[in-house]
Amino acid sequence: MDEADILGDRIDLGHELTYVLPYSAAKDGAFVELFRDLDVKLPDLGISSYGVSDTTLEEVGHISPTDGKGSYQVRGWSLKRQQFVALMWKRFLYARRSRKGFFAQIVLPAVFVCIALVFSLIVPPFGKYPSLELQPWMYEDQVTFISDDAPGDANMQKLLNSLLDAPGFGTRCMDGHPIPEAPCTMGDEDWHTPDVPDSVQQLFSSRNWTMEDPSPACFCSCDGRKKMLPDCPPGAGGLLPPEMMLSATDTLQNLTGRNISDYLVKTYAQIIGKRGFLGSQLAVDSVLRMSSISSNTLTNLSPRQIWFNNKGWHSIGAFINVMNNGILRAHLPAGADPSRYGISAFNHPLNLTKEQLVTTSVDVLVSICVIFAMSFVPASFVVFLIQERVSKAKHMQFISGVQPLLYWVANFIWDMCNYIVPATLVILIFVCFQQKAYVSSTNLPVLALLLLLYGWSITPLMYPASFFFTIPSTAYVVLTSVNILIGINGSISTFVMELFGNNVRINDILKNVLLIFPHFCLGRGLIDMVKNQAMADALERFGENRFRSPLEWDMVGKNLFAMAVEGVVFFIITILIQYRFFIKPSKLTKLGALGDEDEDVARERQRIVHGLGHGDILELRQLTKVFKRKQKPAVDRLCVGIPPGECFGLLGVNGAGKTTTFKMLTGDTVVTSGEAFLAGKSILREIDEVHQNMGYCPQFDAINELLTGREHLELYAVLRGIPEKEVCDVAEWGIRKLSLAKYADKAAGSYSGGNMRKLSTAMALIGAPPVVFLDEPTTGMDPKARRALWNCIHSVIKEGRSVVLTSHSMEECEALCTRMAIMVNGRFRCLGSVQHLKNRFGDGYTIILRVTGHDPDLLPVMKFIESELSGSTLKEKHRNMLQYQLPSSLTSLAHIFSILAQNKDTLCIEDYSVTQTTLDQVNTHLRCSSSPAVMPY
Repeated sequence: MDEADILGDRIDLGHELTYVLPYSAAKDGAFVELFRDLDVKLPDLGISSYGVSDTTLEEVGHISPTDGKGSYQVRGWSLKRQQFVALMWKRFLYARRSRKGFFAQIVLPAVFVCIALVFSLIVPPFGKYPSLELQPWMYEDQVTFISDDAPGDANMQKLLNSLLDAPGFGTRCMDGHPIPEAPCTMGDEDWHTPDVPDSVQQLFSSRNWTMEDPSPACFCSCDGRKKMLPDCPPGAGGLLPPEMMLSATDTLQNLTGRNISDYLVKTYAQIIGKRGFLGSQLAVDSVLRMSSISSNTLTNLSPRQIWFNNKGWHSIGAFINVMNNGILRAHLPAGADPSRYGISAFNHPLNLTKEQLVTTSVDVLVSICVIFAMSFVPASFVVFLIQERVSKAKHMQFISGVQPLLYWVANFIWDMCNYIVPATLVILIFVCFQQKAYVSSTNLPVLALLLLLYGWSITPLMYPASFFFTIPSTAYVVLTSVNILIGINGSISTFVMELFGNNVRINDILKNVLLIFPHFCLGRGLIDMVKNQAMADALERFGENRFRSPLEWDMVGKNLFAMAVEGVVFFIITILIQYRFFIKPSKLTKLGALGDEDEDVARERQRIVHGLGHGDILELRQLTKVFKRKQKPAVDRLCVGIPPGECFGLLGVNGAGKTTTFKMLTGDTVVTSGEAFLAGKSILREIDEVHQNMGYCPQFDAINELLTGREHLELYAVLRGIPEKEVCDVAEWGIRKLSLAKYADKAAGSYSGGNMRKLSTAMALIGAPPVVFLDEPTTGMDPKARRALWNCIHSVIKEGRSVVLTSHSMEECEALCTRMAIMVNGRFRCLGSVQHLKNRFGDGYTIILRVTGHDPDLLPVMKFIESELSGSTLKEKHRNMLQYQLPSSLTSLAHIFSILAQNKDTLCIEDYSVTQTTLDQVNTHLRCSSSPAVMPY
C-alpha cells in the first residue's frame, strides 16, 4: 500500500497508527492482500489488533498546528505582578461596560445624598418662632372671679377699682390698642345675681351653713366606681354669686366671703355645662377655665393670690400680667387716664434645648440617607464575584496559575478604588451644599475617614456572600437590604434610647456590641458628629465653647478604629473560606466491595496500587467522591495512570461520574478519599502547583459576557505567564485555530453555543500546559471547527503533552483517544485502546451492499452472503441496499474482501463497505449489561 502515504494521512497517537487508505484499493484487490498479510504478520509486527472503517465527510483538509505558548514562561514575582495587572484590567473592562454597575455604584449614592441635602434646605429652620403676647383673651371669653377679703383697705380698693374700671383686664381695651379679632364692648356697671330655682333657695334657707360646710357635698370616685367628675347635687357650691360682664367680654364673679376652694371644686361640672349652654366653642384643655384674683387686707407689701388653671400653658403669665396692669393703674397719679397705661407681656421662644436639638435636627436625617445611599455600593461588588464563581471563570483563573490570595487582593484593591469614586462624589456634594455639620474644617476630614473606612470594612464583609449565593440579582437585593436594616435600625435604635435616657447602661452595651457592623459604625459616627456640631452651635450663642474633637474615642474615634480592624478581619475570613478552612473533612461511609472488574481495569488498578505509575504525568489512586445525602458514590475508587503524550477519553452517559472526576482533579470539588498526582504534585496538598500544569475546558462555558473573545484569550495568556510582548500573538493563535476571527472582537455574551465552546477550548490550550482536561469540548461546533480542534489536540499529543477528554461523540473518541475508559455508575467498565475495546466488546463487522439497478432482485445476493459468510445476520433491507452483521470470530477481513471482490460483477454489486462495530455500539452494550440505575451527579 505505497499509495497510503501519498494519497492518505497518517495519524500517530502513540499506541495507535491510523492510516487513510485510497478507495481504489478496495476495488483492485489490494485490501485482500493487505489484510491477509496483516493476519499472518500480527505477532511479528507487535500489533495486537487492527480494524477498518469508512471515511467520514468531516475528514477534509488539515491545518498545520502551532503552539499556543510563548518563547518562555514568566515566573516568580514578575508573574505575580503580571497576573495582578491582568486581574485589574479585567475588572476595568467589566466596569466600563456594565451599565447596571455604574448605576448602582455611582448614580444611586449621589442621588440619595442630593435628595437628602435638598430636603434639608426646603425644611424651615427650627427655633425661629415669633414672640407670643400673654393676655387672657388668648383663651377667648373667660369666667373669672374676684374676692375682696379686705373691704376696708384703701390700697386694695384702689386695686379692685383699677381691675373693674376701664380699660378692664390687661391691655385689650386700651386706647390706640385695638384688636380686630377681639373687639371690646360696653361692660355692665353693677353686679347682678343670676336667678336660681326655688328648690335651691329653700335648701339654703332650711339650715345653717358655715365656711367649713358651705354647701351640699359632692360624691367622688371610689374603689367600686370610677368617675372623671364628681356627682354634685343641686346647690352644691352655694347660691350663684353676683357677676358682671366686663368690657373685655369676660364674665367676672364676686366670690367675696366664700370658700373659694369649695366653690371651684363643686361648680366645676356646672361651669362646663354653663359654658356649653352659652355656646362656647372652646375645649376644656385648651383654655384657662377659671382664674381668680384674691386681695387680702394687708399692707402694700402683702402678697396677692392669683388662681390659674394649669390646663392653659400660658395662663400663669397672662394673669400675672393682669395683676401687674391693675397695680400699675392703681398707682397712677391723680388725673391720669388708665386707658393709656398698660403693660404687655411677651413670651420669646428660648434657644433650642438639648432635647430639641437632638430630636429635630435635619442633619440626623441626612446621616440616615448617607447610610441608605452607601448600602448599594458594596452589595454591587459581590454581583461580579458571584458571576465568576457560578460560571467557573474564577476557577479557570485559579487553574491558569492565579493563587486565591492574589485573586482576592486584586479584587479588593479594585473594589476600593471603585468605592473611592462614589465616596468622593458624596463628599463633594456635601461641600457644594455647605452643610457645616459635615464640611467644617474639623468635621470634613472625619467625614472622609468615616466613608473610606466604611468601604475598607464593608467590602470584605460582603465577600463571603459570594460563596453561598448562586443568583447575582438575589444576592444584590438581600445584601443591600441587610446593609440598610443594620445601618439604619442600629443607629436609630441607639439614638432613640438616648432620647429617653432611661436605659443608659443597656444603650452603652448595645452601642459597643453593634460596633462589629461597619454599617452601624458609619451611621452612628455621622450622628455623633452632627450632634456634637449642633450642641456646639447652640451653646456658642451663650458664649460657651463646648465643641469636642470628633476624633475623640467617645465620639467617632472608636467607630474609626473598629472599621479599620474589621477590614483586616473580614478579609482574612474570606481567605479562610476560600481555602475551605471551616469545612471539616466528611467521614467516608463504608463502601462495598468492588466485585468483579474487567481484566484490563483490574490490571491497571494493580499497576497503580503497586506503585508502577510514577512515570505517568497523571495518576489516579483510588479516587472517590461521595456527596452528602447520596447513597452511592459519584466516583468509586478510580485507578488509572496516563503517560505523557496520551489522549485519554472518558465515555459514559450523563451522571456516570465524568464531570465529577474532572472537578476533583481540577480542585473544584473536595475529594472524599483517594489521591491523584499531576506532574508529581498532589491535588490534595499542592493544588496551586497542580494548577500551573493543567488546562481545563469545563462542561459549561466559563465566559465573562462583557469581555470579547480576544480579551479572554489575552487575559488567560497573561495569567499563564506568556511574556507580555507575545500575548497578542498567542491570542491570535487561539482565534485562528478555533475559527473565531469573525467574532473575536465581539462581546462573548453574544456568541452562539458552538463559538463559546471554541473560546473555552482555546482558553484551555493557551500556554501549552502539560495536561489538558476537555469536558465535551466540541459540543455545538460545526464539522470544520471540530476538525480544527482535533488537529490542535493532535499537535498537543505530538508535543508530548497529555489530553483527558469526555465526549458524547464516539467518532471524536475514535479519532483522538489513544486509550479510553467507559464509566458506568462511577466506575470503569472497560479500559484500553479504541481498537482493543472494539475487538473485545464489539459485535464484529457491518457489511453494506448496494446492488445495481432501480429496483433490482436482491435474492441472489442474499443467498450468496448466507452461504459464503455463515453466521451473518441481515439487519436492514431497502430497495437496492442490504446490511449484514457478521461476528468477527467467524471469519477474517481478508476473506470478506476476497469473496466480495471476486463476485462483485457476477452479483451486480455496485459498491460495498465493511465497517467494524462502532464505539457507540460498544458503549451501549456495556451500559445495558450493567446496573440500570444511574444516578446523576
